[in-house]
Amino acid sequence: MAKHKVPGLKVGGGGKAKWLVGALLVLALVLIVKSPIEAAGFGKSVFGAIDTAATSVVTFFNSF
Repeated sequence: MAKHKVPGLKVGGGGKAKWLVGALLVLALVLIVKSPIEAAGFGKSVFGAIDTAATSVVTFFNSF
C-alpha cells in the first residue's frame, strides 16, 4: 500500500506555537464539555460572522 500524507496544521518545530495551539484546543474542549449550549451559540455566531464577511467580499467583487 502506498503511504499518503494527510495535510494538517504545521506549527513548525517551535515549542511556543505548539503550546499555544494545544492550549486553545484544550480550552475549546473544556468550554464544550462544561457548557455545550453556550459553546454552540458561540460557534454559531463565529461562523455566522465569517459567513457574513465572506458574502460581503464576494458581493463586493461581483459588483465589478
